[in-house]
Amino acid sequence: MALGISRGLANTEIATELHLSVTTVKGHVTHVFEKLGVTNRVQVAICVHDASGV
Repeated sequence: MALGISRGLANTEIATELHLSVTTVKGHVTHVFEKLGVTNRVQVAICVHDASGV
């Protein structure tokens, strides 16, 4: 989920790619935000970038 967010995908695009409903993706995105302690998708992308060691 976080990788999709970091790639700039919308919830509908993530849902299509992972064969999930948009509602399910929204729930997972909310949990990603909570677990990472962030408030927006850009911050998720930064966390993913930092974790990748690039």
